[in-house]
Amino acid sequence: MLANQTDILQYIPQRNPIVMVHNLLEASDTRAVTQLAIDPTNLFVSAGHFMEPGLVENIAQTAAVHVGYQCSKKNIPIPIGYIAAVKNLKIAGLPKENTTITTSVEIVNKVLDITVVQGKVEQDGNVLASCEMRIFAKLQS
Repeated sequence: MLANQTDILQYIPQRNPIVMVHNLLEASDTRAVTQLAIDPTNLFVSAGHFMEPGLVENIAQTAAVHVGYQCSKKNIPIPIGYIAAVKNLKIAGLPKENTTITTSVEIVNKVLDITVVQGKVEQDGNVLASCEMRIFAKLQS
C-alpha cells in the first residue's frame, strides 16, 4: 500500500465528509488503484447501498489521488482537478455498506489541461461501474 486513509489527504483537496478514497494500492505513470471502505454513515449511502453519485466521485478522486501522488513524487505542485465530462457511464450494481470497493483509473489521453481517464469500480471480481472521465486540472493561483 502506497498511502492509507490518513496519508491520502495530502494528495487530494477533498476533506471529510466528501473523501471517497481510503487507500492507494498502486500508482504508475498511467494507472492508479484505490480502495474505499463503505461506512454506513458515508454521505452517499442510502438504504444500505453506496449510490451512483458516490461511484462517480470515487472514480474522480482516484484520478485525483493519482495526480497528487505523482506530483508529490516529482516534488511539483499538485493541481486542482474538476470533472469536465463523464462519458459512457455504466452502473451494473451498487455496493452495500460495510463492504470495500476497489477502483482503478487508466490515463487514455492528455491534451493541455485535460486528462481523459478510463475508470472502473470493482467488488469481488465484479465490475460495478465504469466510465470515461475528462478532468480539467489547473494549478491554484
